[in-house]
Amino acid sequence: MSNWQGIVNSILYSVQFESELNDGVVNRIAYALLTEPLSSLTPDDEYQSLSDGLAADTPLPNAVPMRQESTELREFLSRVVARMDNMRPWPELPYHRLPEDSISDFKNAIPIARISSSVNDIETSISRGFYWGTEFGTFIPLKMSSGRVIGMFTPFWDDSDDIVLVDATREPDPSGAIDELLSVTRLDSSKVTRLTAGDLERFTEEYATTPIQPSFRGEHIPGNPVWDGKHVKYLTEADREQFRLAVHDGLLYDSNGNLFDTASARTLWTPNGGRAIFAMDKDGYLYAAPFHILGEFHHSSFLAGEPVAGAGEIAVAQGRVLMISDHSTHYQPARKFTRQVLDSLRRQGAEISDHQVEYHSSV
Repeated sequence: MSNWQGIVNSILYSVQFESELNDGVVNRIAYALLTEPLSSLTPDDEYQSLSDGLAADTPLPNAVPMRQESTELREFLSRVVARMDNMRPWPELPYHRLPEDSISDFKNAIPIARISSSVNDIETSISRGFYWGTEFGTFIPLKMSSGRVIGMFTPFWDDSDDIVLVDATREPDPSGAIDELLSVTRLDSSKVTRLTAGDLERFTEEYATTPIQPSFRGEHIPGNPVWDGKHVKYLTEADREQFRLAVHDGLLYDSNGNLFDTASARTLWTPNGGRAIFAMDKDGYLYAAPFHILGEFHHSSFLAGEPVAGAGEIAVAQGRVLMISDHSTHYQPARKFTRQVLDSLRRQGAEISDHQVEYHSSV
């Protein structure tokens, strides 16, 4: 019932000038609670708070002057709750506002668009309120129904009060996030300027990389002298996407949207299973495979022999990271590169402590 006062105050404020709290008003309020939930609440939160508050006979807040008596107001709220019940199954919301402390999800977010609108105009267009006057400025974090996490922030630009739209999901192609936002809100697309690759280079911090060990160069060429008749598969940019991991709500997911799990994975160092090999690129994208085949598929496969920002083994149970190592003969990364992997995962919301890291490098 901790949200009781805030929810009731919002309802009473929106009906304070109604001469009669009839069925039309009940329907309007119930529909608004389900489609435009208050603050970072969900419709379930609102419903439960109202139901519990009424059942416990919690006193009504008196911040909003009302012409109706308490008994009539309670009866009105009971009808709102009943109407919400009758409207089940409730519509799936296209997005919801995340709590203010979700700001940590945006530490490594990528700017993807510039919105030439005021905060007030955007609040009207998305039917959600920004967090105002925080230490991070004025912002709103949103989780879309697709699972994408995006945010709008101001101030950001040196030359105006325009809003910056950022993507915390770090998708290779951010146009999907922009398209989804425009499709489910009343934002004016003519005021949304998509940032180009050149624009992004100004904002994106790249991780340091380390090259492949010289003895493995040319291993992907048929007839190479490295693997005695075999050659290592080097993935194309399109091919590697099927191996890319993403973090949502602190958990790792594979490219098919399933929780990543290494219980049945095998590496050349852990033949009994439980670990996968991984490599991270300079942008912090993590690629992992549940197999590790001598002379055919190695850490070098993910980025086609290019330098990596980290490489090793990873153990994951239903999305939760259990262990990270730097075990990679191809790259032999120093510890600073493995710390970059930890930094990227933590910035995206995954939980992993320092004691879960297994170092093979002495430096």
